[in-house]
Amino acid sequence: MPAITGRWAARVAVTIVVALLVSGCAGKTATSTAASTPSTTTTAAPTTTTVPPMTANELAWLKAVTALHNKIDKVFRQSGVTLTRAKMTSYANTLRGCGRELARIGPPSDRLQPVYAFVKQACAEYDKGAKCLATAAGVSDASGGVVASTAAARTQERAINCGFEAQGNGSNLLVDAEAKAEEIKAEAG
Repeated sequence: MPAITGRWAARVAVTIVVALLVSGCAGKTATSTAASTPSTTTTAAPTTTTVPPMTANELAWLKAVTALHNKIDKVFRQSGVTLTRAKMTSYANTLRGCGRELARIGPPSDRLQPVYAFVKQACAEYDKGAKCLATAAGVSDASGGVVASTAAARTQERAINCGFEAQGNGSNLLVDAEAKAEEIKAEAG
């Protein structure tokens, strides 16, 4: 029986020690050695994730960009065209019109700035194409011809290639602008 008494005595002793510790700490705040972190609870207004619908001005601006794209592409989709000096000059003027038209419609709202960036890049490409086609027209006779195997012939070929490549690049950038516009419209619901 002495073994049972010993265990019982140990349990009683542990219980008394725990009771003394608990009663000795009662009413006192514990000091923590851990670094305290300030509370960041605030009563700020809840954030909303809803995107406001497109405004009439935004929709009109996007419509003007699409109209600009269609106007320029329509000129270059014509088939059976003879590249005379006048036609090259006309193409150059059409491409140059992008920047003028963009200035006329003005800058868009903040949320349409990504679309605007694509349109500005497109107009820059079109300006490059306009310069190239103007160069080609400048070395051509009225019928669009040049003397074969001359510096003028090489200049004309490079300039025509440059002009049409820039027109294609500009058109592709306007396609990108229109795709970005559709994404923004979809987010706005």
